[in-house]
Formats: sequence, structure tokens, C-alpha cells
Amino acid sequence: MSFIGDFALGSTFDTKFCTVTTTGAPTTIGGTWAISIYVDNSLTQLGPATVATPAAGITITLDFDGITGMHNVRVVATSGNGYAAGSNYQIMVSTGTVGGTSIVGYVVAEFSIEARSSLRPTTSGRTLDVSATGEAGIDWANVGSPTTVLNLSATNIDVDQVVASVSGAVGSVTGAVGSVTGAVGSIGTGGIATTSFAAGAIDAAAIAADAIGAAEIANGAIDAATFAAGAIDAAAIAANALGTSEIATAVDDRIVDAVWNELRSGHTTVGTYGENNAAIVSGGAITGTLSTTQMTTDLTEATDSHYNGRTIIWITGALAGQGTNITAYTGATKLLTFTAVTEAPANLDKFIIV
Repeated sequence: MSFIGDFALGSTFDTKFCTVTTTGAPTTIGGTWAISIYVDNSLTQLGPATVATPAAGITITLDFDGITGMHNVRVVATSGNGYAAGSNYQIMVSTGTVGGTSIVGYVVAEFSIEARSSLRPTTSGRTLDVSATGEAGIDWANVGSPTTVLNLSATNIDVDQVVASVSGAVGSVTGAVGSVTGAVGSIGTGGIATTSFAAGAIDAAAIAADAIGAAEIANGAIDAATFAAGAIDAAAIAANALGTSEIATAVDDRIVDAVWNELRSGHTTVGTYGENNAAIVSGGAITGTLSTTQMTTDLTEATDSHYNGRTIIWITGALAGQGTNITAYTGATKLLTFTAVTEAPANLDKFIIV
């Protein structure tokens, strides 16, 4: 009798034994014979199984491969056939003779089901992956104590791997960082200094056209506190870094407003540079009535006919440069009526009244 192994529940395995006469000659078992299996110390048997009638997952083949006296027993050790993890089993001849002598009670093999091996795969039939130098493979999805701090100071992370998040300081990064998906939480004081960038690392070619626009800069995101004294000087801005193509057309309106506000605020007395502009009124068209003879405005005057007889001149929009005389003004609605012009003004078109 020999121990043939500790098997996983659900395994199928075979064992062989030989029957001989008293002289030692291999001999076929005579008559009807059967195999049964004992479980540990229990008196209950699994089986019996005969050559013609397998039972309890036991199949018998006499004179296996045509060899006299050598027999094969196959066991399908499933729970449905009566096998359980943590048990030991003995394969026994429960019926049969050899050379006229009974061999009932002869134990031909012993095995166990998940009862002896301390290292066993959770999936039946799996094996431990061991390298040529003896190291066992690691399943990163099945690591014990995954939150334990692990020092990987001598371990390189492949460039195509993604680190979901990093808590605490990152000492250094050697080589290129391909991309960063998601937000970078914060950068410590002094984390990015002038020494962090090689000379000429950021130039016109490094910044794509329109890479930074109004949508990329949050209100108040960049203020005086953002830059150290002298951080941006003449040497930091390449010649023609900001040209006409970098300034949106909408800036024109802001320049006009700035110049006009300066005229109104700085030259309100005769004898200063320019004329006395105190009597000139500025305003803009707003949504409402906008036609070739009438225009709703943002004027604040509440008296009807206040501007009658004066001249209105548009300084932006399709009517820029055109002027006409005002024939009526409604203080409640801020509606100006004037002699017809070539086309209707648009919302936000600027004008002056002289």
C-alpha cells in the first residue's frame, strides 16, 4: 500500500496495483470483484464499484493495457461522489480472489483531499509559478495587507503604467513624464524654481497656439502674489511674443473705452491738452429697440427730450464713424430717436452725444 497524494476536491486521478500468486507471479483477479473506499475512521464505505458498474466516482480497469495482473483505479473526487476536503481515504479490495485465495481487505492505495499540504491553490489544477532562479510569482490583485507601507526604492515603474494617486512628497522624477490625467493637488513652497527648468526649455515653439486662453485662466487665478519680484522681465519675453495676432479683436473695445475714460476724467477744463469734453456724453446700445431710426440705450438721464437737437456719433460696430441728429428722447425707457442711418445698431455698440 502506498500514499499517492493530497488532492484538491474535484480532482480526477489514477492509481495502479498488481495482484500476484503466492509464488509472486502476476495473476488476474478471479471471479467477481469490487473496490470500495474507506473515509478516515468511518465504517461507512464509498462504493463498492465493480468492473461493470462504477460507483462513488470509482472506475476499475482489469489487466490495464493488456498487462496481466496490473489493474487501474480511477477516482473522480467530487463532493457529489461523497468526497470532502480535510479527509483521508483508503482504496480497498472489497470482493475478489487471486489464485483461489480471497484478497478482501487488501488496501491498494491511500490518498487525502486537501488534508495534508499547507500550500494549495484556491483553484483546482493551478500550480505555483516559480522562476528559474527560485522566486515565486506575485499576484498583485491578491496581496495580503495591501495598505502596509512598502519600500520600492530600487523598483522601476514601467512608462506605460498609471499611478492613481500619490500622497506626500515626490522626491524626483528622472526622464520624461508622458502625461498626467486629472488634477495635481498642490505644489509645495519652492517646489518649482528657476533651477527646475533648463535654459530655453520654455520658448515660443514649446507653447501651442492659443494654449492659454480666457477659459484656461480662472477669475483671479493669476495675481501679483503669484509671481516673485522680477520673475517676468524683458529677457523672459521673446521679441514680438505678443503681437496683433495674439490680441483678440474684442480688446479694441477696451482700448477705446480706456482712452475715452481718460479724456473724460483727465481733460475736463479748457486749456488742458485737447478740448473740454465735459459736455460730451458716452453710452452704448442695449437689447430692446434697435432700428435705423431708434435705439434703446444705457443712458441714465430721466428727463424726456433731454438730448433733442444734439448729434449722436457711433464709435464702434457697423455704424462706427456715422453721425445723425437726435429728434427725441424718452427718459423712462432711455429710447433715442434720430434721423435714419444706413443700418440698425447692434447690442453693445458704443456712441457719443456731442
